Amino acid sequence: MADVLFDYKYVVHGDIIAILLCIVVHFLLKSTYMAKKANLGIFKVANRVLGVAAGASIVYHYMIFLLRPENVIRIYILRGLCYSALIFVYICFCVYTKNLVELEKKYQMYFNILVYGGGIVFALVEFIGPFFQIGTYVDENVVLHQNYYTDVFRMAYLFYSIIVAILLIAFRKRFLPKMYRCIWSVIIVAVGIMVYQAFFLQTAYTVVSFTFPIIMVLFLFHYNSYDVKTGTLDNYAFEEYISENKGKVFSMIFLSLPYVEKEQMQQFSVDFLRRNDNFFESSCCFRLPENRMVLAYERTKNKDEMQVLDKLYGEFKKACGNMEYQIVLMESNGMFLSASEYISYCKYTEVRMPMNALRKCDADSLSDFMKLKFIYLNLKSIHEKGNLEDGRVKVYCQPVLNINTNTFTTAEALMRLELPEIGMVFPDQFIGIAEEFEFIHTLSKIILNKTCQNIKQMEEAGYQIDRVSVNFSVQELHLESFCDDVIEIIKKNDVAYDKIAIELTETKNEKDFLSMKRVIDRLQVLGIKFYLDDFGTGYSNFERLIGLPIDIIKFDRSLTILASKNDESKFMVGSFSEIFKKADYQILFEGVEDEHDETQCINMNAQYLQGYKYSKPIPIENLKTFLEKPAV
Repeated sequence: MADVLFDYKYVVHGDIIAILLCIVVHFLLKSTYMAKKANLGIFKVANRVLGVAAGASIVYHYMIFLLRPENVIRIYILRGLCYSALIFVYICFCVYTKNLVELEKKYQMYFNILVYGGGIVFALVEFIGPFFQIGTYVDENVVLHQNYYTDVFRMAYLFYSIIVAILLIAFRKRFLPKMYRCIWSVIIVAVGIMVYQAFFLQTAYTVVSFTFPIIMVLFLFHYNSYDVKTGTLDNYAFEEYISENKGKVFSMIFLSLPYVEKEQMQQFSVDFLRRNDNFFESSCCFRLPENRMVLAYERTKNKDEMQVLDKLYGEFKKACGNMEYQIVLMESNGMFLSASEYISYCKYTEVRMPMNALRKCDADSLSDFMKLKFIYLNLKSIHEKGNLEDGRVKVYCQPVLNINTNTFTTAEALMRLELPEIGMVFPDQFIGIAEEFEFIHTLSKIILNKTCQNIKQMEEAGYQIDRVSVNFSVQELHLESFCDDVIEIIKKNDVAYDKIAIELTETKNEKDFLSMKRVIDRLQVLGIKFYLDDFGTGYSNFERLIGLPIDIIKFDRSLTILASKNDESKFMVGSFSEIFKKADYQILFEGVEDEHDETQCINMNAQYLQGYKYSKPIPIENLKTFLEKPAV
């Protein structure tokens, strides 16, 4: 059917919108992060060419309105440029789809012949066809002719649409269901516009219909939150998801695969996520750092959620195969405001469960976690304020018996926290947190400061005290300011250096050992004593221990218990103590609970004894009840 009027139905709005969208996409590519994949370059070029096509379409239709004999050649060139550009863009779609489905090499030659060869033929006919009155042409009476339904461009459009459809259908298993549905939805919208225009003999929205697949591809496959290989969103998207769903009820399944390689993780994601549609009405899967994934959903397809989760657990185990895993189930709650809090809660649960197991978080575990969170927030506050008089940090101590004088002249300072709503918090509940988040040195400075204050007060009251030992973490020894901090606090409180001892724990790390030796060399000359704490609980290298100028070796409670088991054990512990005695170390036994322990430890060269036989840890202010006052 020849038609000379349809071009006059053209309105410029469609092409202007197409140009504006191309400009917007260009600036988005310039100013935002997109995953730097090779295929992204295809669509950068396609976006620019599409802008050229829209511009050529506007000028082409304008010249049709001003149809004159001298403009005929220009009309042919502009039309050829516009529709050849659109054919090129569709070739880009085909090539991108081919790369996306990873078409086997044996088929690529046929693909190249069809796509590139077809493109050359269609573009050539678009340019030279009008001169042979093929497709669109202007006759000798300067009348425009075109058979809309056999137009070369529309034949090319149909040809490449079929190629894309064949690729998508043949390799549909390489796409996750959500992704696959999205691709087809956008294609149907774009093709629908072309069908609508064919029905009404229009061309106004031809170019703009090509922008939809470009936008879809950029955001579906190249936006930084989405990983096409695994079908997952990243941890930034998880943050957004939690933020957007505050106050809503949803569930999460955290999966940790701590020992798998990157390729295994990708394959697992694909294998498992294909099954999601069988379980959930809507869900989002996020891939987090440390080989952890989280599946967030609002509803299951089956009303019996536990039955669904049982089936899902079976799928998890099947997908995991021989890989070690941990699965944590949890519900959204109003206490957590960010994704990091949910992740922390997940990690808290994981360390309390075995491998290859599933655990559902309950009210008790949430309460325990919130307690730890409260402790963390207080530790952070203490650290940030840096107040050495902070009342939340309490100094307790345990008196130490001097065997030679049978008096208590020394003690070990112990750290406690006293927090509102919780009460007294013991070291095993907060030391690990303080070390992990590097709050520990602030706590140690507070304990040292308060210990010095109490020593000063007891001395001024006339009590005889040789020294109090303070525990420091090996982590702190690496701080350049460590020695200066210790010296400054002792001097500020006007206490003699020999009234303070520093307790350190043995280490097998060469860097820790060197830092420990550097600290001892600098502070020991001032009169500060050094204890090696918890000897016998871990790695013991006698060559290194002898290389450290330690003053006192503290035998751990475990050795005191071991010596009581049998003669062989007693001989072994006694041999250790004999070695240290001959090396001029003083020996302190911890964990003395009765007279049997006391006698046994004295027989094993003990010079100091510490344990519940004498006293449990007490507030340092009460230490004076164990000290003596010299006769006036």
